[in-house]
Amino acid sequence: MRRRTILSLLGLVALLFVIYYFYLARPTNFATTDTYKRYSEVTEILDVIEIDKRHVFVPMVTEENKYGMSLWVWKNHKWNMEFDSTVGGPRIIKLKNNDPSSYQVFWNIHPDDQVSYGELYLLKKRNYHITEGIHNYYPGLQLKTILDFEGTPFGVTELPNEWQKVMEGSIKLEEARQPDLIFESMFPVMQDVYFGWISYNSDHVRQQADATNVGGASWGGGVDIQHVVDIPEEELEYYKVED
Repeated sequence: MRRRTILSLLGLVALLFVIYYFYLARPTNFATTDTYKRYSEVTEILDVIEIDKRHVFVPMVTEENKYGMSLWVWKNHKWNMEFDSTVGGPRIIKLKNNDPSSYQVFWNIHPDDQVSYGELYLLKKRNYHITEGIHNYYPGLQLKTILDFEGTPFGVTELPNEWQKVMEGSIKLEEARQPDLIFESMFPVMQDVYFGWISYNSDHVRQQADATNVGGASWGGGVDIQHVVDIPEEELEYYKVED
């Protein structure tokens, strides 16, 4: 009986150690590992930017002179590359899917494009339909912020507070429409809201980011990435404010 008790305690200690080691242990310093330097196609690491304690952004240059980027996640007691791209245009990472305050935009712009800044948009197209004789109108949404590429071609930043509040409202609305948890897993929140961007040169003229947008990307289930579409100016709505 005593032997069985001792074995049970040893098993419990081993289980607690495994849980701590793989799920609760603090991440090691990413900068001290050479994991991200082992890929032969990478010729230069531009920076190592800590998004939070468990997510790291690494902008880089490849042998083919593409300005790519990767995202690393601390999981199972090691740093795992969950996103790898040779396309450097802006993308959104959602650290917590239903928490817009955790969303971050990241990018790595190719200097050959001579892009000075980008206009980043949060968009929703207006919609109207009639269901069972009831007229439903859904207003459009267009919010803009500026991404500055002058200092460095790469970066990570939070979304504006105004955007966060708007998205929080959209999430609550979608959750009200999908009260069943089963359906929440089937349909994404904010399914009608999307991100877009337009690139400009220093003369405030639209500048195509061709070198930045050529390439490919891959990612696993460890990160939630939102694509940012390249939008034509004709899709935007401009309003003249009278004095």
